[in-house]
Amino acid sequence: MGAYSADLKATDDRAPIARSVFDTSLLPVNSRIGIWREIAASVWQISSITDSSFFATVDAYHAGELMFGSVTTCAQKTERTSALIAGDSLDYYMMQFYVSGSRVARSRRGEQVFANGDMLMVDMTHAIETESTAYTSFDLVLPRRVLEPLLIDPDALAGQRLAGQHPLTALFRSHLMALYHAAPTMTAAQAMAMQGPTLAMASAALNGNIDPEVASSVRMAAWLPVRRYIEEHLHDLHLSVDQTALEFGVSRATLYRMMVRYGGFASYLRQRRLHRSRDDLLDPSKVHLTIAEIAERWGFANAANYSTAFKDLFDMTPRDFRHMTRSRGHRMNELGSESDWSRWLASMR
Repeated sequence: MGAYSADLKATDDRAPIARSVFDTSLLPVNSRIGIWREIAASVWQISSITDSSFFATVDAYHAGELMFGSVTTCAQKTERTSALIAGDSLDYYMMQFYVSGSRVARSRRGEQVFANGDMLMVDMTHAIETESTAYTSFDLVLPRRVLEPLLIDPDALAGQRLAGQHPLTALFRSHLMALYHAAPTMTAAQAMAMQGPTLAMASAALNGNIDPEVASSVRMAAWLPVRRYIEEHLHDLHLSVDQTALEFGVSRATLYRMMVRYGGFASYLRQRRLHRSRDDLLDPSKVHLTIAEIAERWGFANAANYSTAFKDLFDMTPRDFRHMTRSRGHRMNELGSESDWSRWLASMR
């Protein structure tokens, strides 16, 4: 058996859940760090490895919208920079429970230490730096489009620490660990059946831990259907604050107050359309479209203005972004089967 194994043939209800195992101890010593850096690049830029006797093990499962597993590795420093975020276009949440060792995370929330069952919430669209001791974590990855509708304030969670002793955090951690330990004997159908309960557990823990100073539950409950309506109508270039206010039977002033933290209606709409245009630049089926055509699809009639707005948000021009994603795709293909678990992360949308 090599350093990597994967089963991606879980195509019927009786088949086992897809599994991917990576273990550097089965690799030549002088290639371990290089291979780890390359395949971890689907998520992190590894800025430093501080342990001379490097090791890393990943045991991951994938079923439907769920990806979960365990990571054991030595001390290292990692980061998600603005350039990396712009280049990989990942849009999911990664929840990591640290059951041994510790990790320091620096994000817009400041510096926090995670240990003793604490959970780190990584929003892949926000910059973060981490520095760890040797650690073991149990991780859950969920696409934003799946988890976000269940959250009170999905944009306020990047870098959040859920304290390990909090009852809802402890229940969520126990659920994920039980799911991981049961996975080797689970079928794909059984794993799929656990998707709903896992989403419910994740949202309960995240909503239950939200800082009341960050968001009012009543205000956010009212905002959720409005946000969903806007997402569903982003293609409508005539979408307006009046139309949206009328849809929900509220005044323009009420809607503006609801959206003040996002810079107002027009600012939020512009940002979401820039995100959708980024998805189009990444989409292989839209490679025939020019950047100007993609810009026009999302309401940017002037390509130069679109390029400026895109760079302001993603720290990269649309042209550079498209070039980087194509180049990165070629590198992932060259890695072959050793990167399959990493591919799951890189392709999750």
